Amino acid sequence: MTLSQEDGQLYYSLWLPLLDYVNGKYQVSSQLKNIAAAQALDPEEVKKVANMLWADETIINEYLKENDDLPEEHKEIIQSWKRRIQGKFMMERHLKKGSIFISLETEEVYQVSGIISSWEEMFYGAPMPLIVEATFMPFKDVIISDGLVMPYFVIVGNGMKRMFKDVYLTAKKNGRIHRSL
Repeated sequence: MTLSQEDGQLYYSLWLPLLDYVNGKYQVSSQLKNIAAAQALDPEEVKKVANMLWADETIINEYLKENDDLPEEHKEIIQSWKRRIQGKFMMERHLKKGSIFISLETEEVYQVSGIISSWEEMFYGAPMPLIVEATFMPFKDVIISDGLVMPYFVIVGNGMKRMFKDVYLTAKKNGRIHRSL
């Protein structure tokens, strides 16, 4: 599953100017000049800027204060990003309504939507389950990533595959799959 085309565009219209603000104010990457208007971006450089943002969520407050003219709905979406979850996750399976990720730290289970491409499309042909480092964040009534996902292409043995499958099935049975943050 992915966001609607309209919501995908809305996400990027909120996310990229926020990254521009962070980079401009804190001079994180001299290689990135105008993230929102760039035709191509170096993901490693963008990740540095995002890491600065996630390291100090008060930056979101500063940004919203300086951009007080944003519509209230947009402010609420950006404000909700303080509830992000970061870490290493096992991408366990793909479903019609999103892909299933299991936190390697807590074994919490999350159903995450793609932004403009599904997770299955983004990692087509990758061996499943797949370990990724990611930041998940709320967007309206679903969970998405910040788009800066680092996969670890390691082979997961059958014992671990079964273990994570069991974690998913138990969460499903007990209604403990997080579909929003």
